Amino acid sequence: MYLEVYPDVIFILNFFIDFILLLLLKKVNQKRSKKLRLIGAAAVGALFAVFVSVFPWINIVIRFVLMNVVASVLMLIIAFDRMKIMDLLKQVIVFYLLTYFVGGLMNSIYYYTNFRVSLMRLGNITVFEKISWKFVVVIILAIIPVTSLALWLFRWYRSNLKEVYMVDLYLDNRKITTRGLMDTGNCLYDPIFKRPVMIVEYAVLKELLTEEFSRDIENLKRCIEDNNLNWNEGMISSNQLPRIKIIPYQSIGKAQGLMLGIQLDQVIIHTGKENKSNEKVTAAICDIRLSQQEDYHTILHKELV
Repeated sequence: MYLEVYPDVIFILNFFIDFILLLLLKKVNQKRSKKLRLIGAAAVGALFAVFVSVFPWINIVIRFVLMNVVASVLMLIIAFDRMKIMDLLKQVIVFYLLTYFVGGLMNSIYYYTNFRVSLMRLGNITVFEKISWKFVVVIILAIIPVTSLALWLFRWYRSNLKEVYMVDLYLDNRKITTRGLMDTGNCLYDPIFKRPVMIVEYAVLKELLTEEFSRDIENLKRCIEDNNLNWNEGMISSNQLPRIKIIPYQSIGKAQGLMLGIQLDQVIIHTGKENKSNEKVTAAICDIRLSQQEDYHTILHKELV
């Protein structure tokens, strides 16, 4: 007795299923990835499936670790590049939720409807036989609640999902890349030019500044803290003066306050679908950490995205 295995068929089936799952994961989580990376990740997942199929005598524990841990993590890293541990764990969980949902839906359609009978008839070229109205009604009644539930779950997930994007900040031929949260609650505007303002942690923004400019910023921050806006001529270099902005704001517990801002040369936001470029964007300086989990270091204005 022997077992016939068709590696080419196993590879093709798993490749297409893995590619669809990775594409769904990209859409749901709004992750950045090129199609070539998705194809490579799907191919790796399909190769793992071929491996465990060609060697069926592999220990069940080893098989589980290879397919459900090693293969999944490797696929996600290839598809979406390196991630932090918590982000990777979140992607793995969502990936398996999608896998079980799609797999369960396919199993339900196949085993609890006449779909498999139609597939058998397809092999005998009798698929065009008359289909009963009961079959049509059952299919419609099954698809409507499943689709409604899937859409509701997707909308609920999206409503609780933080929109975090990769952001490139440019100043005087210097560039840093960080993560920014798109927050509809950010309503800051430049009081003179009425342009939207983003908020950036000073620890991140400081990487763009020269030592001289950093000292000037520290002096200006102390003046604002002391409610002293009578700046001396020597407090800041003349070539950086046009970049300095004062942003008024209101918050709970404080009727009105002032934030020091710097005009950046360019801000590029990578949304996953496109790269949104904005020039002469004011970045308000924030001295505290914006996210305790360090998920993002800037708060984007909705008009910048």
